[in-house]
Amino acid sequence: MSSITVDQTRVENMAEQPLQEISTEAPPPAPPPPPPPPSPGVVPIQLKDCIKDLLKFTLTSCVDGELDLGLSKDYCSQLLQRDDHPSTPSSSFPLSSSTGVPSYPLYKHLAACLYHSISCGGLFRISDKLDFVHHEDNPLKLKEEEWTKLINEKGSQLLNMLATVDFELHVQESFFSQLKDARKTVEGRCAVGNYNRIVPGAFILFNKSLLLQVQDVHKYISFHEMLEAESLQRVLPGVKNIEEGVQVYRNFYSEEKERSNGVLAICVTKPTSQLYSCMAAILLGLSYGGIRVMLNMVHTVGTVSERLPPSTSTLISSFLTPHNPHVKGSRLTNGARALAKHVNRSSDKYWGNFCGSGI
Repeated sequence: MSSITVDQTRVENMAEQPLQEISTEAPPPAPPPPPPPPSPGVVPIQLKDCIKDLLKFTLTSCVDGELDLGLSKDYCSQLLQRDDHPSTPSSSFPLSSSTGVPSYPLYKHLAACLYHSISCGGLFRISDKLDFVHHEDNPLKLKEEEWTKLINEKGSQLLNMLATVDFELHVQESFFSQLKDARKTVEGRCAVGNYNRIVPGAFILFNKSLLLQVQDVHKYISFHEMLEAESLQRVLPGVKNIEEGVQVYRNFYSEEKERSNGVLAICVTKPTSQLYSCMAAILLGLSYGGIRVMLNMVHTVGTVSERLPPSTSTLISSFLTPHNPHVKGSRLTNGARALAKHVNRSSDKYWGNFCGSGI
């Protein structure tokens, strides 16, 4: 029995990191996320600083059935999926010059490509080495002008909306979901710092994804007085009584700070125009084909548009797992078998030289 040999360089380029042995040790725990910036943040709000959170919110809303992106829920879930393999780097700005498959979670790479596309006014590609993607008879090439027009139009709308933002706030769950669903319409805060600058008509960006407008601002001596006057269900939906509501605020503010500064009730409403609506329109227009281009995926004969690149751990595992473990002497792996089936679909020799036969 013989084995299949493949171009090792091409195999390694299928991921951002070269193939490595899978460690038997548990990966170190991920560092805790950095604390949110002091609230309320003030203008200017940069697209670069919020596009990842905005895209994550939009994809999550699709998974939850709240937005129609023209993409399947499974597809959106995979874009959000993390890969805990220790060799997987975290995605960040600027984009890496690597031509391999982007690391998980894929939405971070997609967000970076969208940001660069909006900034440069055209469809951004991480690599120009995929020359056969640009052939005039390729259907993806014929869609490029349409995608570019869409990105310019909706990208301009995103930037214009961000320019209207006056303040930025971060709230925890479940408060954020309640604000999004318009069940919570009053945000209570101690009257300190920039909170005192919030006035009716101001726009506040919550958690870098939800835009709300201030209707009114009322000042009170205490949270107890505020909850009595504003209605508990408008301020803290689901909380049973005022005493319990006061304890919620005590997790954030001491009694001394409350007495010294007073309390603000910031009454908000949800405008029709939202940042995530623009992001949803972009994803709807790009669909699977445009997202595939941004994720640096090759389009060859037999490409399944709804498929996303595998995670680094899945890819490495496939080239270490025997395809026929019960056949003595067989060295063919699941990954090599899949590559053997796919390699001839590219006449441009994208996958390199491929030789060998056997099981």
